Amino acid sequence: MMEAKFLREQLALVRELAERADPYIKQRLLALADKYERRLAAQSRQTQERSQG
Repeated sequence: MMEAKFLREQLALVRELAERADPYIKQRLLALADKYERRLAAQSRQTQERSQG
């Protein structure tokens, strides 16, 4: 759970930075945000599987 909180905070920070960045950096920051989102989704699925199993 602690990692999920960290990822959500980092995701918000990265998206905020991307709003103000030049196009090249913005693209890289949004790619990083997508990576964080995939990790959060994977954690969510694992948590649901544990609670159902």
